[in-house]
Amino acid sequence: MGSALVEKIIESGGRVTALVRKNSSNISRLLKHERLVVVEGDLNEISSCRNALAKHEPGLFFHFAWEGVGNSDRNNPAQVNNINTTLETIRLAREIGCSRWIGAGSQAEYGPLNKRITENDPLKPTTLYGAAKASACLLAQVTGEQLGIETVWCRIFSTYGPGDNSGWMLIDVIRQLLISQKPALTRGEQLWDYLYVDDAAEAFMAMGTAHRLSGTYNVGSGSSRTIREIVEIARDLINPELPLGFGEIPYRPDQVMHLEADIGKLTRDIGWQPIVSLEKGIGVLVSSVKAGLK
Repeated sequence: MGSALVEKIIESGGRVTALVRKNSSNISRLLKHERLVVVEGDLNEISSCRNALAKHEPGLFFHFAWEGVGNSDRNNPAQVNNINTTLETIRLAREIGCSRWIGAGSQAEYGPLNKRITENDPLKPTTLYGAAKASACLLAQVTGEQLGIETVWCRIFSTYGPGDNSGWMLIDVIRQLLISQKPALTRGEQLWDYLYVDDAAEAFMAMGTAHRLSGTYNVGSGSSRTIREIVEIARDLINPELPLGFGEIPYRPDQVMHLEADIGKLTRDIGWQPIVSLEKGIGVLVSSVKAGLK
């Protein structure tokens, strides 16, 4: 998400100062450009980056950093450490002169509501990851009000695209199919909202330049397809004859069966709509993964 947003801002003529973890391998995702400055820092000592960031006079602060986003870390007690880190970035944004802070939340904050979700729906997270994100959202709003900096929280639904990490269903299924392995899957009845990463980046860029924003926003495609359909799209692009292991994995006890974002508020406030179809986005992802296997 962060690297896609950086690219969009650079393409639009903007300047970016990117704060990245020290010795991060993901820095290779960032394009090299004269209007991009990379500053290495530590999430646990984020205030030490103040001077390095302030000299570039940023106007907006996007917070995408979070420790433990992988599936294996969703219930790691260390998730709570991210809450204070999030609040520190708001304080830092205020100190270096930013007028708006935009934080990346998650669909996990809602939990298994099993319906089309609006921002007014109750938060019922079932993981420490979701609970920490929800807590960070509430505390960010209070902190921003106290400090006098506009804070916006965006609950991101499932995104996908080139450069994604392994450990997520779609990218892993594509990699398995490309080497002719049969992926083990649930029955695939879940209705899921998938948003192409470039569309998500466009939404965040529009939020940075919008005249006025309010509170929290869902960032998703606004529609859903079954996991079976989504996987079959990927399989058919690779080889329609390849077998799929539907039903070989049981649903998790807290399995969400319908996850779909209502994006009406975001569309009304910034005029944004996703433009990349699921078929086109998966096609780009398949091509990207295939190129990486060569």
